[in-house]
Amino acid sequence: RYGHFPLPRPLGLMLGQPFASSVSADPVPSWGCGRSAHSPGSSDRTMRYRPASGQPTQYRLMLPQHADGKTPLPLVLSFHGWAGNLSERPVLLAHGRQHGYIVAAPTGFADDLWPSWNGGGSTRSPGRLGATCLDPTGSLFDPPGTKGYCYASCGTCDDACWWTTCEDSVAQAAALLDELLGDVCVDASRVFATGVSNGAIFLYELASDPRTAGRFAGYAPVVGSPHAGFNAPPLHPPAAFFGVWGELDTTVPPAAANASDGVAVDTSYAGGWRYTAARAVTARRTAAGPSHNRSDSRTRGAAEAAWATSFVRAVPRCDAFVRRDSPRSLFRLHLTAVEIVPHQVVECVWGGGGHDAPPWAEDALLHFMRHHVAHASRLPPPRPSYYEAAQRGGLSAGDAAEVALIATAVVALAAAAAACVVRCHRRRRQRQALLSSLSQRGISVGPCAPRASAGRGGSMRTASLPVVAVLEPAAEEMACQMEDPWAGGAATVPPAAD
Repeated sequence: RYGHFPLPRPLGLMLGQPFASSVSADPVPSWGCGRSAHSPGSSDRTMRYRPASGQPTQYRLMLPQHADGKTPLPLVLSFHGWAGNLSERPVLLAHGRQHGYIVAAPTGFADDLWPSWNGGGSTRSPGRLGATCLDPTGSLFDPPGTKGYCYASCGTCDDACWWTTCEDSVAQAAALLDELLGDVCVDASRVFATGVSNGAIFLYELASDPRTAGRFAGYAPVVGSPHAGFNAPPLHPPAAFFGVWGELDTTVPPAAANASDGVAVDTSYAGGWRYTAARAVTARRTAAGPSHNRSDSRTRGAAEAAWATSFVRAVPRCDAFVRRDSPRSLFRLHLTAVEIVPHQVVECVWGGGGHDAPPWAEDALLHFMRHHVAHASRLPPPRPSYYEAAQRGGLSAGDAAEVALIATAVVALAAAAAACVVRCHRRRRQRQALLSSLSQRGISVGPCAPRASAGRGGSMRTASLPVVAVLEPAAEEMACQMEDPWAGGAATVPPAAD
């Protein structure tokens, strides 16, 4: 049976050796290169990013055993399935450690239910093709009519088909990528995304959102398809795509229930969800949209007719999708060694497989990465100036970002203090002018302490006036009184002539 036989050694695979690409392209070092923010091995970290709700989230980082902080390495972001977490794919982390690529496995926002990822239509039902599940009224929930998977961040769900967090998972992924590019040494031209089930469905959102579509060299979803009506095309230029489905998967089936509409139906549950069939997914992956427009992305075009397919007799069964005008129209795909060019779209159906990752998934991902780099337009922006300073000072990039924020606050406080000094200096000059005027009248002013001065007829006049009475006109009524020996009583300081 498919998937139940000794795996052939992938071509060029050197166990325990650093990552070696078959694509002749110089690595693009991230601004985290040149410092040792992390040691090789696994570590769990809390993301610096938090949504408006304040929910914290963590990710597990695995650095290869030979990572030195100076050599740029490929990066894989791994997204777990529904109700999973950062520890869902230990085999992938171990594979990355052995074969020379970095793996970061974040945990999605849980709200009041379970960790999940928002994307692919999971919180936008009904869509262009109607409700994304067979029970939009929630009649099968207990009690009937309730929306059992409506997360707190969603507020009010439009129907019972919503089943993940409504937090901005794309913003979370983009923030994580920024954090990693600054903290570890990454080859920015070889950043890939993979996921299983809900994590795989989320990849289609990453590929069509302008915040992240240009940042990945390729996507490798496992047993996941966008919901019916949400099969949005990737933004131009399209990234490489390597999709894997289980032949016997009843949760996200690869085949359409009705060939005419291309919709696969979840039969594992009576009120199951509706997904896009695998063939419609891979055909749409080759279509590049000129811009990200939500209404356009929901419109089903005739782009599938513009692409040719070549069936490859291999195990598992895989079809390679290429443009008609490509100089190479035939690709050979073996179990874990694939001969491909940039932007190739590959669809693999794991014979006998269910709703889980096949045992050869990690080796297939490795060769997928070795044959792809990001388009020139996907290169990261220039490193911020504070990362340059961090590199000279030996700080980690994450700490440097925090230092930069603190420095900005200090500068703002210094500016406010300077403004205060100017105001105080101006008031001091006003006070000196007033004291000079009073002195010309023969009145000595002090901080409420009697002082002697020469008065008419050799007598002594004393006056006292608090400084605050001069600095703050509203407090003049608090001025100290002076004793006038000629009047036989007390008199207040007369107003200044000027």
